[in-house]
Amino acid sequence: MKKTFGIMSSLLVKIGIVVALLLVVGFFSLRIDFSKNKAYSLSRVSKETMRALEDVMVVKIVSSSSLPASMNALDRYTNDLLREYASVSRGKFRYEYIKPRTQEELYQLAQASGLSRIRFQIFEKDQMTTKEVIFGLIFEYQGRVQSLNLMPQMEPKLEYELTMRIQALAAHTMPKVAVFRDSTYLDFNVEAFERSLSSNFDTYDAKLIEPLVHTDALLFTGTARDISENQLYNLDQYIMGGGKVVFLQDKVDTDGRHLFPLDTNVIKLLEHYGFRLSDDVVLDMHCDLRQVGLGNMMHYPMYPVLRGSSHPITQNMDNIVMYLASGVSFSGKAGISFEPILQSSGQSGWMKAPEFQLKKELFYDPSYEDFTAGPINTAAILSGSFDSYFIGSSFAETDSDFVAKSPKLKMVLFGDKELVIESDQSIYDQRSNVILNALDYLLDRASMIHIRSRHLGSSLLSVPRFMQKIGITWGNMEKIENNIKTTAKVIAIVLPPLILIIIGLLAALKRKLKLRYYHEKN
Repeated sequence: MKKTFGIMSSLLVKIGIVVALLLVVGFFSLRIDFSKNKAYSLSRVSKETMRALEDVMVVKIVSSSSLPASMNALDRYTNDLLREYASVSRGKFRYEYIKPRTQEELYQLAQASGLSRIRFQIFEKDQMTTKEVIFGLIFEYQGRVQSLNLMPQMEPKLEYELTMRIQALAAHTMPKVAVFRDSTYLDFNVEAFERSLSSNFDTYDAKLIEPLVHTDALLFTGTARDISENQLYNLDQYIMGGGKVVFLQDKVDTDGRHLFPLDTNVIKLLEHYGFRLSDDVVLDMHCDLRQVGLGNMMHYPMYPVLRGSSHPITQNMDNIVMYLASGVSFSGKAGISFEPILQSSGQSGWMKAPEFQLKKELFYDPSYEDFTAGPINTAAILSGSFDSYFIGSSFAETDSDFVAKSPKLKMVLFGDKELVIESDQSIYDQRSNVILNALDYLLDRASMIHIRSRHLGSSLLSVPRFMQKIGITWGNMEKIENNIKTTAKVIAIVLPPLILIIIGLLAALKRKLKLRYYHEKN
């Protein structure tokens, strides 16, 4: 009896311990993210943005009553990601589903909030029909509102889109960036870049007429003419004070018909620090292509299409088109280090200054003989302690606050001031992200670079990527790509059964040898 009682008591104690552990564990949330690029975990910048909220932000999920099957995964992922935001916000971030009673109310709410209708072709009741759905988010914070349309296959960039909008509404969470805008910036369409820039940073217009103060970084978008000595001095002294600068600058300009060499005081300033811009324009066989007539493609080698390097600023980026770019090299300045971050392909060349003439054959039938320069640097980083450009000048002598040498710092130069221009081909829509990445790199916001760029890289199995890697950049590109795909398909179909046949033959041979050995032995 006593033995039975002891067994029962021990069992009850063990059950009590298990129940207590389950109750304690119920108060904790433990998630381990094994996904590629930690797609289901918030980055550091997203967490910091949440914790910096000064007021409650509400996100409303507006959705049609039934979504196509292709959007179910996005629906689940959106809910998971919003739960992550809420869990780290300390009660400052909330989300809720909005379900209007009628379709008409849903359309009215979407229209008032800036959400779009998405059309899908679906198979229903034994026939193909078109279905309109609405799926998006409405962000509300301190009387300000933003919206985000949720589209199929948006999962890889969803965290970036969410964090970007949250930062834009809660502007105090963003770094303060001054922007010097000149002729190129003002004469072309830069609306898309402006939206991205203002969604990632708290920006203001910097004329450089006055010294820059309370500024985390400066974006200098290039110039086709000299700036005043006073502006140049304020730029130099901002750098001498430890300022972080991303430069966009080249040595050529155009009126739409002719090219003109440039030699401005900004270019001289950059050369003083250690950057050297080429007089010639970079050419590349891997370039922007345009259809001319029926089925004819025209090459524009002076518009090279570049692939990012392993550096965080350009990593995962494949379609960085540049317009009339200059090569970027190092002057060999003592105590300064030079790090390339973007290069043309191995089949590159030069359009020589000052004539800037190209043979007609390069546009229709390019050949290797014209592209033998090898990879050319088109963007780089200088690191070190820099001497002022104005040492010994009247500015230095009359300014009691003059700084002659900077602390150790980094500055970035892209050899193309047209990098801010919106391209007319959607494949290049993300190219200016390298500028945002460069600013974030100088501002030590690596996690922002990560969530912005992780969705941009092409697949390792991408045929165009394979073609560029092994140097196929000539002839009928579409035909070559189709031939490679066909070859890959044939190999994929033939190789597995061939391997099985070989394994079977080897197994049969092994069995035959074993039987022969057995018979000989006996």
